[in-house]
Amino acid sequence: MKTIEQILTIIENEEINVYNYEEKGVLCGYELNTYTPCGVNEIIFLDFRSEGKSAINSNDFIEEFECYMKHYTIDKRIENNRQNEKYREDFTLKQSLKDFKKWEKRILNLIKKLKK
Repeated sequence: MKTIEQILTIIENEEINVYNYEEKGVLCGYELNTYTPCGVNEIIFLDFRSEGKSAINSNDFIEEFECYMKHYTIDKRIENNRQNEKYREDFTLKQSLKDFKKWEKRILNLIKKLKK
């Protein structure tokens, strides 16, 4: 099994910025700053505060990442983005769907890579 440091390195090598989230000096989670192929910012927040899990445990990290993606819905993300007039001007629904499907596939492949 990979260490948390190895996991974070793999993620960063995929051009995803990882930021620690701390409360009162305690690591509680991570923010993964990602972009879709068309440049839409998608921030993944992995929160370990209420899960009874550890932010420094690699198994817990992968489980939380998988859980996040299990509950991720492209329709909701497109709906949220389309509330922005500039986004609607820049992207058709078809373009949005294609963009977010590519992003989702990339992230799911990343999770598979972390589990190897």
